[in-house]
Amino acid sequence: MAKKKILVAIDWYLPGYKAGGPIRSCANIIFNLKDDFDFSVVTSDTDFSDNTPYSSVKSDQWNTLNDGTRVYYFSSAGFSYKAMEELILQEKPDIIYMNSFFSRQFTLTPLRVIRKKKLKCKAIIAPRGMLGAGALAIKPLKKLAFISFSKMMGTYDKVRWHASTTQEADEIKAIFGKRAEVVVALNLSSAQTNTVADKQKKSGELNLLFFSRISRKKNLHLVLQWLQQIPADNKINFSIYGTLEDDAYWKECEALISKLPDHIRANYLGVVSSDETPKVFARNHFSILPTMHENYGHAIIESLAAGVPVIISKNTPWHQLEQALAGFDIDLADEAGFKEAIQKAAAMDNVTYSQWQTASVQYAASVLNNSNTITQNKKLFAG
Repeated sequence: MAKKKILVAIDWYLPGYKAGGPIRSCANIIFNLKDDFDFSVVTSDTDFSDNTPYSSVKSDQWNTLNDGTRVYYFSSAGFSYKAMEELILQEKPDIIYMNSFFSRQFTLTPLRVIRKKKLKCKAIIAPRGMLGAGALAIKPLKKLAFISFSKMMGTYDKVRWHASTTQEADEIKAIFGKRAEVVVALNLSSAQTNTVADKQKKSGELNLLFFSRISRKKNLHLVLQWLQQIPADNKINFSIYGTLEDDAYWKECEALISKLPDHIRANYLGVVSSDETPKVFARNHFSILPTMHENYGHAIIESLAAGVPVIISKNTPWHQLEQALAGFDIDLADEAGFKEAIQKAAAMDNVTYSQWQTASVQYAASVLNNSNTITQNKKLFAG
């Protein structure tokens, strides 16, 4: 029996990495399910926030990656509705799996092709957290107007939704109704739990890490505000990694960095590839991400798997962390709670911190080694 053909449509894909989670989610689905389904990918030929095409791929044609995946990289000049239509008609996929709610090129255009040509292929959309309250709070008028218009036009009628959690499923149904077809399948991660690094931790000192795209949704500015108020008996080295999405927002963060007291040092260290990620975690004690919303949070699981406990908001699937000695999950409105968590992390001595390192890896292992996750993702593409 022939494998079901799945065309993955996504704005950015490998070898890109600057868009973060969606790239990793799709690559991990393909890696884990390639024996069950025949995957191909259509994407753009540049990484997130870049203007220069990848040097390792040929634009506007099919490429075969080292793992055997066929990927079509559209150039900005080569993309058009007609070009996407021709690609879909030639591929004849059983499923088109789209990885954005708002993407014009890689969600709205494939949906239009399916409807215009009355194709029998199934449309599956992973909104990637874009329908969460925190995500919709950014530019809300524009987003809500688009949602209202799309519902009126029936843009998303008869699609199957991929929700990473039951919470995301509820968010989708709150917008598109209880009859919306939603399949819950936790994202797959490529993170590997490793032996805990022999890392020294002195009480009163903390290497703190921010490892995410730098946008208002991720709330880096809040971290910088909290750090201004941390008492002087805490020496904190704050390392910031991530793609700069918004120049105006980054200038706001730079202004806050300039106001940090002498016992708090903050440095922006750019963007790192997946090969360099382990070295980043090895240099830090805790990571922090007070995000408005994550439907999964690859950076969170990668941090825990590396034995780096986390300080995060409750707006992720990962809860009861302090009870598990894996970090802190705190209500975003609880400013005092975040400052207290930072101080608790700084106060840990080496013995206590080692216990938290080990517990963080164990927490990550409980997520990464769950066989139900593979089963859930197979069901997403069944039927």
